[in-house]
Amino acid sequence: MAEQPSLSPIRQIAAHELVVDQIRRSMDRGQFRPGDRLPPERDLAEMLDVSRTTVRSAIAVLEREGRISVRRGRSGGFLVLEPTYDAAEARRELRRNKVAVHNAFEFRVIVETAAARLAAQRRRTKDLPPLSDLVSRMSDMIAEAKQTPSTALITEFQHLDSAFHLGVARASGNDQLVEAVTHARSRMWIPVGAIFGRIEDNANDHHADILTAIRNKEADLAAATMAAHINETRQTIESWLNR
Repeated sequence: MAEQPSLSPIRQIAAHELVVDQIRRSMDRGQFRPGDRLPPERDLAEMLDVSRTTVRSAIAVLEREGRISVRRGRSGGFLVLEPTYDAAEARRELRRNKVAVHNAFEFRVIVETAAARLAAQRRRTKDLPPLSDLVSRMSDMIAEAKQTPSTALITEFQHLDSAFHLGVARASGNDQLVEAVTHARSRMWIPVGAIFGRIEDNANDHHADILTAIRNKEADLAAATMAAHINETRQTIESWLNR
């Protein structure tokens, strides 16, 4: 007997959930940083082509999550807040979601090694200086964090790190890979980002090597170094969870 086709129920996604997801991604990529203000409600509605009621619902979710504060009045607005770090709660959350975290890292390895490989094959000269600048800024930030550690530095480093990985994806010249890398990093950082109460000394170790391989158009080396970088992060987190 032929196998019957299997269809899954369709879940209607509320418009405000899509707005929340897009604003979260913008924050995770560093487009909106702690201390910044989001555009006003009317502007957000026009930019996202949704109703102001939808925007209000999304803002309410982000406020409950502690991502923004809402201030009323002429000088008010939607202020992006510093993320909070609760190591004990983060550890519990990760242990509850071990399979999801494992899958997120597997997904990252698959899409980011592909992006690095294509970037090495297709990169243009103009792609290299921004990536080099990001590597230098991350090195400077690690040195600064050793002297004066702060939550703001952790957040800024994570933004620079994301910018580097997305820059590699853009150098691949494949828009779908850029979207996949954005999604993969977002899926990883939602449960994982909160555990980092400091910037690890080795957090920038592989970036320069990845960039060198891309600059030299060594596709296999770029992919292998990217895989090593992501797996090292995974091993750091697994070791942290097993303490």
